[in-house]
Amino acid sequence: MFNSTGNNFGAGSIQFKDYQAENYVVLNAKFSYDPTNAAYQGVDTLEIYVPDLSINRSAVAGAILTFQDRYVYSSYTWNNDGGTAIKTWIKDKNTICLEKFTNFDDKGEITIFIQALYPTLNQPGNPIKGTRTRINMTQETRYLYWSSDTFCVIFEHWVFLHMQFSSCSYSYRNQPWEAQMGDFPTDVNADVPFLGGSNQYNPSVNGFSLAHVENGMFTCPERMSGFESTGYDPFIFAFLVRDGE
Repeated sequence: MFNSTGNNFGAGSIQFKDYQAENYVVLNAKFSYDPTNAAYQGVDTLEIYVPDLSINRSAVAGAILTFQDRYVYSSYTWNNDGGTAIKTWIKDKNTICLEKFTNFDDKGEITIFIQALYPTLNQPGNPIKGTRTRINMTQETRYLYWSSDTFCVIFEHWVFLHMQFSSCSYSYRNQPWEAQMGDFPTDVNADVPFLGGSNQYNPSVNGFSLAHVENGMFTCPERMSGFESTGYDPFIFAFLVRDGE
């Protein structure tokens, strides 16, 4: 784990969980910034400055940019929170770059999730092979149903997580969700963006809901309003550093 030494877009100190190998780096961070600040408005690419990384530069990976957008109608709050993928890469040993994506700067505070694996750019390496493990999602009363594409790939220091939502029993649609993640490591603790759902007021992106994984438990207190719209298949896609790194 380490803290950033600075950035060029007006955010505060950013804390990273990390696993660093000779030919790749796995980084986890969650941070927010105000798109109205002068530092952000004056740059073309977002840069985070960090202590020496194990690789000099990387291929392009993905991060998730999210925003909140709520409308109050009568006594109901319509949740139109949204999110999208942006590019991220390691420019040099001390600089992590992110694509500057301005489409939602009018939504107020922006939050970015980095849960990425950065492979070294243009250098041969010894690939490592993992085994796909199906995650058995269980509950005392079963109300959540998941696609067969809900799985993980477990390594000693990090894990790849992919979850794809299928359906929820009607009476639990607006309740907090919780489920035991069978065969998933208990030493992973992370907020994870849950992307998907029809976004009525922001149709250029899918919805964003916030989930959490800790001690082998999945929780999701609330979902955006179009979460269960037909054809959107909400999902989680993350490279997560295990505790102790």
